[in-house]
Amino acid sequence: MYQEEEMCLSTVYMNSGNEQREIMKDVARIEAEGQGFWLINLFGEREFVEGSIQAVDLMDEHFIILAKGKSN
Repeated sequence: MYQEEEMCLSTVYMNSGNEQREIMKDVARIEAEGQGFWLINLFGEREFVEGSIQAVDLMDEHFIILAKGKSN
């Protein structure tokens, strides 16, 4: 039986100390490269950010939080 898939887009934030800054909305894909990640949104726009993944919520609020600094 064929199941229709729903599109799941997320917002990516950068956590730097006391502040969380929105990096990109409608992120459809994340690709790891070197010390960071390529964020690619629904429209194909790309942005590279350095850091490591701190938290991911794909169920409720659809967000990803990156921590500033180098990836492990």
